[in-house]
Amino acid sequence: MKKTVLTALTLAMLASSPALPEPSNSTPHALACMKKYGFTYAQWRAYAVPAEKANPYRACRDAAPAGENSGMGKSGACQRKAGFTQAQNDAGQVTPDQRQKWERCMGM
Repeated sequence: MKKTVLTALTLAMLASSPALPEPSNSTPHALACMKKYGFTYAQWRAYAVPAEKANPYRACRDAAPAGENSGMGKSGACQRKAGFTQAQNDAGQVTPDQRQKWERCMGM
């Protein structure tokens, strides 16, 4: 009886624990991955992206380097070349010229 109660409590605790948050979908790298798989940020937010596009997008997005342009990924390298950081992008402080330089570097 004790094992059943303990098992039930454990399962209830696991079910009520918060899930890990999904990585940001608004970074330049994530937006480039969306473009690569043919959908927009608005479609993503509206849950209008089919699984055959969403799953490879997530793999692309999750391959981005963590931190402020610190990784070896192409997006971070292009951000450095364009002259802005991930924090500046997140705060909306990227100029149109910087955005254009980043997009050219990313091959968009």
